[in-house]
Amino acid sequence: MDGLFSLAKMLFGIDIEPADGLAPVWNSEVRFYCVKYSTGSPIAYFYFDPYSRPSEKRGGAWMDEVIARSRALSPDGTKARLPIAHMVYNQTPPVKSKPRLMTFREVIPT
Repeated sequence: MDGLFSLAKMLFGIDIEPADGLAPVWNSEVRFYCVKYSTGSPIAYFYFDPYSRPSEKRGGAWMDEVIARSRALSPDGTKARLPIAHMVYNQTPPVKSKPRLMTFREVIPT
């Protein structure tokens, strides 16, 4: 993820930082992130759910909005409520101290 976040910073001038504990998660492997302007002001948030759990998740990978950006639905009605998205992948989790390597099936789109 560090490479992806560095690329986002280089291309868009944003920072993506872990925000664990700021929002509840549905599994211990799920991470919550904050997307910020370079000034530190938050733009959005997202959940990242990387690993396969066949009994709980359908196959494939997807992303969607959880909460849309909205000024009308913000708590005070003036400052926009920030959007929250989720990115869900179904990669095989790492085993003990071995690095996480993707299989050919995980790399090709289905």
